[in-house]
Amino acid sequence: MSARFVPLKSRKIFVIAFSCIIICLTSVMCKGPSNDEFTLIEKGFINPPHEAAPRVWWHWMNGNISREGISADLEWMKRVGIGGFQNFDAALATPQIVDKRLVYMTPEWKEAFLHATKLADSLGLEMAIAGSPGWSESGGPWVTPEQAMKKFVWTETRVEGGKPFNGTLPKPPSTTGTFQNLPLAEMSSLAGGSPAPIPEFYADAAVVAYRLPETDLSMNELEPVVTSSGGRFNLASLTNGDLATSTLLPYTRPGENSWIQFSFNETVTVQALTIVGGGNPGRFGFGADATTRTLEAGDDGKSFNKVTDIVTGGVTQKTLTFNPVTARYFRFTWKAPQASPFAGQDLGDLGEMFGINAAMLRGPQGTEVAELVLHTVKRIHRFEEKAAFATATDLYSAPTPEVEAKDAVKKDDVVDLTSMMKTDGSLEWTPPAGKWAIIRLGYSLTGHQNSPASPEATGLEVDKLSAEHVRSYFTNYLDQ
Repeated sequence: MSARFVPLKSRKIFVIAFSCIIICLTSVMCKGPSNDEFTLIEKGFINPPHEAAPRVWWHWMNGNISREGISADLEWMKRVGIGGFQNFDAALATPQIVDKRLVYMTPEWKEAFLHATKLADSLGLEMAIAGSPGWSESGGPWVTPEQAMKKFVWTETRVEGGKPFNGTLPKPPSTTGTFQNLPLAEMSSLAGGSPAPIPEFYADAAVVAYRLPETDLSMNELEPVVTSSGGRFNLASLTNGDLATSTLLPYTRPGENSWIQFSFNETVTVQALTIVGGGNPGRFGFGADATTRTLEAGDDGKSFNKVTDIVTGGVTQKTLTFNPVTARYFRFTWKAPQASPFAGQDLGDLGEMFGINAAMLRGPQGTEVAELVLHTVKRIHRFEEKAAFATATDLYSAPTPEVEAKDAVKKDDVVDLTSMMKTDGSLEWTPPAGKWAIIRLGYSLTGHQNSPASPEATGLEVDKLSAEHVRSYFTNYLDQ
């Protein structure tokens, strides 16, 4: 592109105009405050107005509250120039230091809260409350299971087309937890007490069927032979969708691979995998991130090439898609962590003294594996994280590879069967020719609670995707 010539007269006009703008801006920027304005700024800095005074968090820790303590705190705030506070109930392994705990929302607790409100008002302190007890968002014991945070759960049933299907679709898991039938990890209350047990809840959402590509073959259709370096594994337990039941794969020697292998009668093309379990072993850093999971492939069962690394962390189930690999043998491997410095030592009463499981100090003896599935067609790469079943970062760096048309599900082959399923899960339907997958989709609780709050103030977090439930939550909370 050639440069354009600007006439001399036009350039003179531009220079004059630009100079005027600079002069105007400079005069505005250089003009400082007048003496009166400077005096006001100085006085406001030395003696800030009340609305500029700092506000603070004021924790009522696990019922350690007294009328005298409230008065002492608020009078101190006023005396040192604090303008207000945000009050909320909390607890974090807090010991009892008052003669009588004031249990959250009991008449005694409310009387103390009223005293704080009246005293703050008389002292000119601004008062606010948190959105819930604890340091989280919006949860409490008044949130019902129907109103609480939920996750999608599902089951898949494969059927042959061209003939009537008359059966009951398996019910998706009602387990309270983060993913499918994985339960919440058992944790002691941070408050030092025991909140009420978390209930279960389930409701159906939809039933959808789709025609499977001819290249989509299940593990049951392929019938591989399962072998391993240790433990007892079989095809049914590794592919049945039960994520909560696992089997121990023992480690061999530190730094060496333990493995589970699928061998097929003939070569098979694989494009994705799903794995559950076999994550980080142990505690206290003894090999905590040293376990390397990989998928390998080979044709003779003796020599193998790496297909892909299987990164730990994120969500318990991980689905990875990769470039097609054709082989007779596929092997999942785990590199055992280096030996713990306590391995082989007599730890005596160390565990009892420090509340530590001595076996954990000696290091993991193996890794638990629940599911191993190979897919002959591509899946959404890391779909579990993309569907928000786990906190994920930089998903733009994890795109799903290009999918060939023969391996994709056509939109015209997706059928909504929701209205045809009865309340007991039974379905009567004749699919067109081909192989079909029927997905029964429902939802159950995540079990997430407000935390850390006193046991009596701990409950389910409200479903943030429902305006009705959020409105009910805050109405109930503020009415209390």
